[in-house]
Amino acid sequence: MENKFLKEFNQENSILVISSYPRKKERYSKGVCAVASFTKNTLLAIKKQNPDKKIVILTMQLNNKTEIYKEDEMLIVRCFKRNNPLSYLNLLNFARKFNNVKTVMLEFEFSSFGDVISTGSLSFVVWALFILGKKINIIIHQVLLDLREISSHIGLSRRSLKIKAFNFALKRFYKFLSFPAQNIIVLEDELKNRLQNIISGDKITVIPHGVDRQVNYTLTKASARKKLGIKSNDFVVLYFGYLTWYKGVDFLIKSFQKLNQIKEKQVKLIVAGGPSFTQGEKEHYKKFLAKTEGLAKGYPHIQITGFVAEDQIANYFKAADLSILPYRRFMSSSGPFSLALSFEKPVLLSSNLGLLIESKDAKEALDKVGLSKESLTFKLNSKDLLTKIISAQKASQHKKLLAFSKVLGEKRAFDNLAPIYLKTILQNYVRIYNRKLLVSPSVTR
Repeated sequence: MENKFLKEFNQENSILVISSYPRKKERYSKGVCAVASFTKNTLLAIKKQNPDKKIVILTMQLNNKTEIYKEDEMLIVRCFKRNNPLSYLNLLNFARKFNNVKTVMLEFEFSSFGDVISTGSLSFVVWALFILGKKINIIIHQVLLDLREISSHIGLSRRSLKIKAFNFALKRFYKFLSFPAQNIIVLEDELKNRLQNIISGDKITVIPHGVDRQVNYTLTKASARKKLGIKSNDFVVLYFGYLTWYKGVDFLIKSFQKLNQIKEKQVKLIVAGGPSFTQGEKEHYKKFLAKTEGLAKGYPHIQITGFVAEDQIANYFKAADLSILPYRRFMSSSGPFSLALSFEKPVLLSSNLGLLIESKDAKEALDKVGLSKESLTFKLNSKDLLTKIISAQKASQHKKLLAFSKVLGEKRAFDNLAPIYLKTILQNYVRIYNRKLLVSPSVTR
């Protein structure tokens, strides 16, 4: 490493971040997990609030070689390999070089760092950092205590001995991972409720998933539809995100096979996403993906786009009338939900995902616009989904749904959450947020 980088970034008040991270000059990259964009948006907001704060990101290699470069006045060190726990030694070597930096942020999501062995080995990295005298803050993106709930997603039988063994190990992993940390941050109240059955609730802070307010607001619906070849009078429903079982994409496509018109309007379902980055090479997933893609064949009003490049994201959200998240299981916050808020799009959630709008700030937003949780959620069956879509088409309801996304999106802007992250990771406590400064996002300790 060049001495000039060490001299500039190896400071006591710097922050060392361990996470997946997007490619150069991108925020939403192909070939990295979704945590990457979350991390970059969070760090850019922290940097905007504190321009003098030095941030070092230790992240995965992209071309099987170590790269060190500056971007957005932050230092990016691509020093370890996904799915290669031996490369964690190189990660620790770089962490040791930044010996003056005491504060560490680790963005953790299952499969983000690799398979079971790579994920399990990460806990030993956390302990090694603790021994090196680092103050560790872990942002845990997923909390699931019973893998039987997602057995179809991970390709295991609910009754298999393997899943029983994993369940036995899961709670112990969370406990072992979290013990050396001074703070645990989760993105939903429900995730804290689950996690505090294993570790002390006093250590856990809830900070909601940030909303990207740097998106293209000047693009009109008409322009977006023209770019995508969508008729101006079509009613466009958008599913955005990877094609996975737990997100219910196959259910949604099945539901729309015979639903090509609603109240004299032609309906178009756009499935804007491609194969899962973390699941893509697994045989059970390949079968699921082939089956899901097959469901759309022969139905011209259903389109599966494949991975959506960063410069195309705005087109799809702007072209849509309604965003739908038909998740089968709730195990994390939702990036697509936050993107829908970014573009101020009306959104419907499956009842399984209804916990997303039970937080304090979401309830405040619902009350402010005159909506109930029930008006945004549907049971996971085609009949109830259609009922809620028809309701969302009504001008008065559509207006309220738009207002809800706008209000909650403003509350959860990454810029508004950045001060809370700094208070949390730089201190052993977090004070109640300042309503005037932070526009009252939901933060609980």
